[in-house]
Amino acid sequence: MRRILAIAALLAAARARGADVFAPDLFRNRLWDDGRAEYDVYAATEVREGLPRPARVVHLIVKEPFDPKTRVKSDRPGAVDVIKMNQVIDVPTGVYAYHQMQSTFWDRATGAVVKVSLSSNDSCGNAFKEGWLEGGFLRLLFHTYWDGEADGERRVPLPAGGIFADELPMKLRCLRRFDPAEYRVKILPSIIGSKVGSPAFADATIRVLAPAADGTIRIEVAGAAGVDRFAFEKSSPHVLRSWKRADGSALELRKTMRLDYWNHGRPGDEKLLE
Repeated sequence: MRRILAIAALLAAARARGADVFAPDLFRNRLWDDGRAEYDVYAATEVREGLPRPARVVHLIVKEPFDPKTRVKSDRPGAVDVIKMNQVIDVPTGVYAYHQMQSTFWDRATGAVVKVSLSSNDSCGNAFKEGWLEGGFLRLLFHTYWDGEADGERRVPLPAGGIFADELPMKLRCLRRFDPAEYRVKILPSIIGSKVGSPAFADATIRVLAPAADGTIRIEVAGAAGVDRFAFEKSSPHVLRSWKRADGSALELRKTMRLDYWNHGRPGDEKLLE
């Protein structure tokens, strides 16, 4: 009995340190081989200029070939499959608006992040950020309209098992288990925004709660800025149903579909967002 309790304690400690928290199974799923994307439309509230604003947010998740050398979509020899998530965010703010897209790319075989990027524009100007992993660092290049951050680079040390906040809507769907548990991790704050600042990985806790009455998977991520609350569909591929962020922003799923969205750019196709 003592031995069993000791083994259980060791397993609990390993889980608390974040060991073996995630698995690449979802990235490898044949679902992504159907020639379409997961297209998720959300009713959203985004905090901008210090106030909550009604917004339109769409998440697009799709498989594509990726050249590790040039870090772009390519059918060149040596290309690998990645899973890409685009978070498309449109936020009206008075007489102008924010138009932003943040992209995360994962190696399909391992589930590891290989690239992140952001384009952000509003009536004040444009900003662009792109980062990739290199020599134990996140190499983050940026071009913004802010004084002191016009053009430059940040080299952010990458801790073992470090997680990007912007990958959480997909990453949390890749937990090895959805049993109630708690994991200590390091998370890099979101790069969504026109400013760069001094990004750094910080301590955070992932808490998997008991399922809701309808079986919905509930997960909290607690960090220095507060607690983000996620809910995912019970059945695979565990689509994100809701996300309530610590800053007051929120997403509620309106519809999800498998869609070749690049073939739907004709007048009237916007009805697919309804």
